[in-house]
Amino acid sequence: MTGPTVVVTDSAASVPTALAREFGLVVVPLSVIVDDEAFEEGVSITSDQVLAALTVGSTVTTSQPAPQAFSEAFRGIADGGAGAIVAVLIGGKLSGTVDAARAAASTVDIPVTVVDSRTVAMGTGFAALAAAKVARDGAPAGRVGEIARVVAASVTCVFTVDTLEYLRRGGRISSAAAAMGRVLSVRPVLEIVDGEASVTHKVRSTARARDTVLDRAEEAIAAATAPAVAVMTLGDGTFGDDAARSFRLHHDHLAMQVDTTISSVLAVHAGPGALAVVVADVAASSPGRID
Repeated sequence: MTGPTVVVTDSAASVPTALAREFGLVVVPLSVIVDDEAFEEGVSITSDQVLAALTVGSTVTTSQPAPQAFSEAFRGIADGGAGAIVAVLIGGKLSGTVDAARAAASTVDIPVTVVDSRTVAMGTGFAALAAAKVARDGAPAGRVGEIARVVAASVTCVFTVDTLEYLRRGGRISSAAAAMGRVLSVRPVLEIVDGEASVTHKVRSTARARDTVLDRAEEAIAAATAPAVAVMTLGDGTFGDDAARSFRLHHDHLAMQVDTTISSVLAVHAGPGALAVVVADVAASSPGRID
């Protein structure tokens, strides 16, 4: 008898630990490097520690998992009796994580499907959770992978940062774009478009930028059949708490809502004061709630 399909994701998906455990997700950590010392995200470093390091001027960078990390995770899953693995990962234009997983796929004797989510944070997370739900219900690996791709393609990931400098340092936007934002004193609103971070709005205040994020999220919720929403913050979370309460108050039909901190790896690129809202349509995995 063929064993179950197990879904793997990476720590940049930002799925809260309890939720990952509930859905049977296996999470492979990315790394944060602070002044040449490497830490595993979700294991030995927190977002608050990243913020502290950025604040004091430490050199902070990130790194994808090595293929060996995926090999070890895949072998553990295979040894546990799984029949197949579906890995739902951060977009390939944002990280080499997908390539590392593909390199590791041949190291186990069970089929491994690697899904490039072409998004990030809980955009990847919702795709992984939806896939894990149907895997838990007994769907074959092909169906599990299909669900992940469909949900990932539905994602709206919109966010704002207080400065584009951290995205520039990480190579996620150009130096010219960062300089323009600094010179004009604008607050950018960005979305993941075609797998990359793109500035979609430029406004004159942090409050307006956050309002624009919420407005864009409302549009995405209205367009979805079974919307799942994540509110993600970094630093002072008061504004995120207000947004989360508003979504709960005005949208009792949400398939899921997750309120969480932006992960350590993403914190390196976002910087303090970031607000992200992710909306995914999880109708493909369930006509109702996915919890």
